Amino acid sequence: MKVVRSIIIAVVVLCIVGGLGYYKYINSVTYFNDPGTTGNTTGNLYGNGLFCEYDGVVYFANPNDKNRLYKMNTDESDIEYVANDSVYFINSDEHYLYYSRNHSNSTFGSFDVNANSLCRMTKRNGKVIILDEADCNACALATNKVVYYHYDAEEATTVYIVGIDGNDREQLTKESIDPRCIFDDKLYYSGVDHDHNLHSMNLETKDSSFISSENLWMPLMDGHELFFIDLDNNNRVYRMSLGGGDKYGVTTYGTSGYNVSGNYLYYQSIKGNPDGIYRVDLTTGNEVLLAEGQYNNINITSDYVYFADFFSGTIFHCPNGGTSVSLFNPPILSNEE
Repeated sequence: MKVVRSIIIAVVVLCIVGGLGYYKYINSVTYFNDPGTTGNTTGNLYGNGLFCEYDGVVYFANPNDKNRLYKMNTDESDIEYVANDSVYFINSDEHYLYYSRNHSNSTFGSFDVNANSLCRMTKRNGKVIILDEADCNACALATNKVVYYHYDAEEATTVYIVGIDGNDREQLTKESIDPRCIFDDKLYYSGVDHDHNLHSMNLETKDSSFISSENLWMPLMDGHELFFIDLDNNNRVYRMSLGGGDKYGVTTYGTSGYNVSGNYLYYQSIKGNPDGIYRVDLTTGNEVLLAEGQYNNINITSDYVYFADFFSGTIFHCPNGGTSVSLFNPPILSNEE
């Protein structure tokens, strides 16, 4: 009996040790992505990345709960609290969420550490690691790297890149180009210091290429089509093929922000008649005014379009492709955890 008992104890100890070893392993290993993986649409990231859809789940910054991280189905059912972090620029892949903490909306107080840092959260267990503890905001996932704005007192805002495992952090460029338009593992951007033309940067080699002489802002790649705000044409949105050819005006009015979803483009007009959020049918060119007023932060999921009142921050939504606008009013659940 003593021998049997010793064997049982040995087996239990081995199981415990093995279990602890496996637990340590799965909490330390980084799951890498296939080439071409992006974390959110460029259009959503231009709208501060407050909503991010992945595999039928929408992760979002709850406007009723200080922009804390929540999730829900695309039809807005089964809303769940995810984390106490106030977030924006949400990105997602299969295993992780990436985001910038938004200290301006947090309740952590003056003793908060890494208040505006760049973070990676494991979906499975909510574990957070800091990819950059400096002040960071706009960010975009590019396969296994995150491209983002990094601020420090010495150089102000520049563009950095870091591996999703937290390694190989480096300054990508001192020019404060926009890091949000990622396509085929390249960063597409409008020049800032010398021109407003379109350029691309290979994120592996760091080499830049000149793409187009258009005087533009907020480039957005939709397949191999380019949408952009044309600075020479009253800030209207135009589209053209990356392969060349003529450009075509999409919007009637200039815009301060836009987003594209399938056959529709949504934008906030400048000097509209009246100003407001418009929806453009990209096949027919038909425009519909959805909501009169001043709005920003246009985010789109499979089922809904979200946009915020410019002055109050109140978020409204309407069905994607529909016209019925109403208040987006998710519950506050964090205090129930």
